[in-house]
Amino acid sequence: MLPSIRIPICNRHKYIISLLSQSRSVSDSKVVQPPNPTNISNDMVGPPDPVSNLRRIIFKQPQNESALEQRYRQMRAEVQEWNQDFWTRHNTRFFQEREEYLKRNLPEGKQNLSADEMSVFYKAFLDKNWQSHITYNIEWYKKNIKLLQLAIQVKLRRVFRIKNIK
Repeated sequence: MLPSIRIPICNRHKYIISLLSQSRSVSDSKVVQPPNPTNISNDMVGPPDPVSNLRRIIFKQPQNESALEQRYRQMRAEVQEWNQDFWTRHNTRFFQEREEYLKRNLPEGKQNLSADEMSVFYKAFLDKNWQSHITYNIEWYKKNIKLLQLAIQVKLRRVFRIKNIK
């Protein structure tokens, strides 16, 4: 995944609780707006996406952000979107194929298949998607190495107070 992010617990929980409470009290026609990245004090983590199961991060956008810091923040957002897209497509495919498998293999009068019976589907699905997982993992490592390089550069500039060179 992404490099670890230190988010004060009180801010993280306030955001998650506000999203959860708003989603229960707000009608489906209204959309809950995430916080403005320029007005938050730290990166914030939202609730899990119902399809990808990933938690979106709202990255703080400081006012005096250097070009390198901006590139690092934007790349983190791009990697997050790439990751979100992959797992949304993958999980959507998984749920669709599982439903089709259940329709084909569920005997009349039965509501569920046993774990052993479902393991046939799980193995077949993993075997069929093995190459896409390998490709994903290779890309994920490449992206995280680039993120790590940028994070180190940002940290060194902050430690040594090196001015922004454009």
